[in-house]
Amino acid sequence: MNLRINSIAAALLLVCSSTRSASAFVTPNQLHAQRSSPSAQDIHTATSTSPFSVISINKLGRNRSHTNSCKATELGAALLPPGKLAAIGISVAKFYKASPLVAGFLTASTKACVADSMAQYRDVCTTKFDFKRNLAMVLYSGTVLGTFCAIMYNQIFPVIFAGETNPVVLAVKMTLFDGFINAPLIWLPPAYIAQALIYKYPKREAIQKYVTDVKENGLLKKYWSL
Repeated sequence: MNLRINSIAAALLLVCSSTRSASAFVTPNQLHAQRSSPSAQDIHTATSTSPFSVISINKLGRNRSHTNSCKATELGAALLPPGKLAAIGISVAKFYKASPLVAGFLTASTKACVADSMAQYRDVCTTKFDFKRNLAMVLYSGTVLGTFCAIMYNQIFPVIFAGETNPVVLAVKMTLFDGFINAPLIWLPPAYIAQALIYKYPKREAIQKYVTDVKENGLLKKYWSL
């Protein structure tokens, strides 16, 4: 008798553990979700009872990952095909090779425009965007950094240092020449002249301001310390 009661109790316990009962506090959507999605216990029971269930679940996960990666690849190919991207890169390289001075001017001026815009945005003292300041930076960077530097480093330096064969000595000479001759005479003064052109004040005043910054404010020392 006791054995039969124990068997019935075990059977009832098994039925109660494997059957979901609807609660009065469960919404229809939650109830539908419970009916449609297996629980962790069901998955564990299924995987423990059948060795092929683990393989099926793993294959299902791999299939979903492969499908998602294929969709992402197809989307990227639709937006910018690899062939088109390569063609754009080749066109840009040809443009830089055919017109190095124009390409240098556009590159340096664009970088200056973005950099000065970010600097003005982060400056707490600036309440309004200064278009003249941005234009002066664009003009200076495009002309001096984009054009003059390309001429100096690619055309003039090879002529000046043509007889030097030691790469270490060549690097030292070029660095000293650039820092002590190019910087005070070519790289820095045009920044003040560009500002004078944009803000429309005399160029003599701009040169005087440059000399004052060099003598009294340590402009060259700050430049050399960078």
